Amino acid sequence: MKTYSDIDLLECIRDDDHAAFNELFSRYWQKAYKSALARLDDESVSQDIVQEIFIKIWQRRASLDIHTSFENYLYSAVRLGVISHFRSKKVTDLQMQSALERMSLLHSATDSLNDYIELEQILEAAVSCMPEMLKQVYLLKAEHHSVKEIAGKLGIADQTVKNYMGEVSRRLRTAIKEKYPEKNLTYLALLMAILYK
Repeated sequence: MKTYSDIDLLECIRDDDHAAFNELFSRYWQKAYKSALARLDDESVSQDIVQEIFIKIWQRRASLDIHTSFENYLYSAVRLGVISHFRSKKVTDLQMQSALERMSLLHSATDSLNDYIELEQILEAAVSCMPEMLKQVYLLKAEHHSVKEIAGKLGIADQTVKNYMGEVSRRLRTAIKEKYPEKNLTYLALLMAILYK
């Protein structure tokens, strides 16, 4: 079964082939789970989201119509699951928009789900190691707050916020360059989009 392509497996699944479904599940469960976990940081919810996706794939197998690669289809399904979770938690539209935009930016700049997950983890690890004030500046900026708004929330000068942003940017660039030297320019452009749009 491992020699079958995803397209072959999907065709078999349409004909009620349980073995084909199990193979597709084995190939992509972990990737989908890690993608959800990277955004939600909740193992139980991430597992539930992915489990529900695969249940629906089996339930709709006869009419399943995928116009992209199965991996991209699965990523989109995870993204929708994340949206539903955010909505159920009644987070603000701005928070949800920020999280989803960042997810889309990171994914579109990477070659695969694995790259996306790795890059997301590198950024999160780098931010988590920063002093508290740098971390707060980064998180507020990622939620699209202006320099003036950040300064007001943290009780610091506008110029101090700009200085902190410069330091945050430097640290994240260093972290990315160490891990992805061959894709440094691509990821740097992505980082600037996240921080300065």
